[in-house]
Amino acid sequence: MSSSNFARVDASVRLLMASEIDPSKCPTCGEPNACGLSQGKTECWCFGALISSAALERVPSQAKNLACICARCAAAAAAETKPS
Repeated sequence: MSSSNFARVDASVRLLMASEIDPSKCPTCGEPNACGLSQGKTECWCFGALISSAALERVPSQAKNLACICARCAAAAAAETKPS
């Protein structure tokens, strides 16, 4: 298979994976994420939230920019990274 064929297959796989992402579910725990955008609103709770880099690192690459993490996962990651 030529490299251009691999690129087309890779793009198809990424598209398939993206289509399996539910924007209303947290990609780290699978619970509802209360995403305003997935509910047809123009705002989301996360727009005003400080979300740690640790929380963002937990989001699977195929879900990045497709689904919000939930407030619980964001808070849990922040609590884990706070200095004691």
